[in-house]
Amino acid sequence: MARVTVHHLTPVRNLPLIEEDGLRTRADLSGSLGPIDTFDEAAPGTYANGRRVSGWLSLDHAKGTVEACGPGRVSYSVDPNKTLAAPASLRADGDPADYWEAAKPLADWQADGAVPDDLEVHTNVAVRAKYLQLHAPLVGDRELGDYAPLVAAVADEDRLSAKALMHLAVIASDGDFDSPDFVAACALAWRDEPDAGDLVRELMETDPDKVASAALAEHGATAPEVTGKLRHVLDETREWADSQGIDHGRGLFARTAAVLDELEA
Repeated sequence: MARVTVHHLTPVRNLPLIEEDGLRTRADLSGSLGPIDTFDEAAPGTYANGRRVSGWLSLDHAKGTVEACGPGRVSYSVDPNKTLAAPASLRADGDPADYWEAAKPLADWQADGAVPDDLEVHTNVAVRAKYLQLHAPLVGDRELGDYAPLVAAVADEDRLSAKALMHLAVIASDGDFDSPDFVAACALAWRDEPDAGDLVRELMETDPDKVASAALAEHGATAPEVTGKLRHVLDETREWADSQGIDHGRGLFARTAAVLDELEA
């Protein structure tokens, strides 16, 4: 049977971790690996004790859970025979036993021909990277703040510049993973269409420092407050790289990595 795409939402802070290590979060626990609640404890076998990965069959239903689960959007495919699925509406009854008793493989729901719009799909194994795709986070002007016009101008139109500016926005966040800086970094990093496989190599060969500088010059009038802030970050990064005896492009990557390392902590 063909694999089926499901949709998972999580806080944006989890997206870099997911990209690096595969899907590590669960939609039904708002993108968290714990604490284990009554629904987890009632799950059968290996679906219990924090081991399951969950998503929704309907993207429209998933989008309605942004407030609860976070705006980071991930999709992945599952073997419908190797899942457990149940309607989210059964959670409203507050009885975990009833929820899991009603659960059955996604393939069975499909065979019955009456698939609920709010069907939650659970797997008890991690998602392999080849089945995983990160999408543009479900954020708007409110979450992006002053970054909104810059993201609108660059994120889909110039992926090379977007990737370079993403590094500056991560550094600008200074480890505040709920800040508009970090949200904007994620919006610049991931879009609904996958990037070309050689984009990162192209950025490295072109020199991310030069790409970022050119993008800031081009879009200075688009978002002056943000580009001014990112220009300051770029200047600081160049000074830091000089003090470390490394080229400016490597310095940009190194400072980004240092911030993202705090996610692991």
